[in-house]
Amino acid sequence: MTVNMKWIFAILLILVTVWLPLNIHAEVYKWVDEHGYTHYGEKPPDANAQKIQIREITVDESIEIHNQQREKLLRIYEEERNLKKEEKLKAEKLKAEKEQHCQNLENELIKYQQGGFVYYDLDEKGERKYLSEAELSAHISKLQKYYDKNCK
Repeated sequence: MTVNMKWIFAILLILVTVWLPLNIHAEVYKWVDEHGYTHYGEKPPDANAQKIQIREITVDESIEIHNQQREKLLRIYEEERNLKKEEKLKAEKLKAEKEQHCQNLENELIKYQQGGFVYYDLDEKGERKYLSEAELSAHISKLQKYYDKNCK
């Protein structure tokens, strides 16, 4: 390359770097066609088109917006994880309570079925009312049905 070519190339490079950013932002127009559809474009088809102002943002603003969106998504994901964790703990607690209840029912059924004890209920006054053989059998049957329905 000769010296003249280097100077011409340098001048062209300077012109392009100065001129290009100035012309990068084209005008944008908005218009509605005869069918009622809204269109956007760089060249309006008629005088009814409306020029749209586009706000330019700097790279720093773009990065800040991106960071804010990322932080918002991270917060949402964290909240979802916490909710799922709470639901899982609640379900585990309910399961443990049900297992304990079923174990208590099973123990009570075994106790009633083994016999040898005098069983009673408390009446409205808080006094003992001893169960007859028929009442005891009905109570055992009721407990067994409840156990079969809810614990198996």
